[in-house]
Amino acid sequence: MNNISVLTDFEALTNTVHFKQLPSPTGLENYTIHAGGNFVFISNEKNRTIRFSPADFSISHITDNEIREWMERIHKLYPGF
Repeated sequence: MNNISVLTDFEALTNTVHFKQLPSPTGLENYTIHAGGNFVFISNEKNRTIRFSPADFSISHITDNEIREWMERIHKLYPGF
């Protein structure tokens, strides 16, 4: 995970840029996951979004386990997320 940022205006961004929404894995239904460009965006119910770029990024190769690993790392960095 590189280029980690916390966004508060992701909804406004989705109105101007196309992002692909990815299905949330079981147990993470409270999070919304989008991908676009070189970035993954994971949003919580508090309108906070974590943006990052994974190594060797390919939208078609994102797995549920990979999303869970990202969430574990995010929760370590930002426990309130």
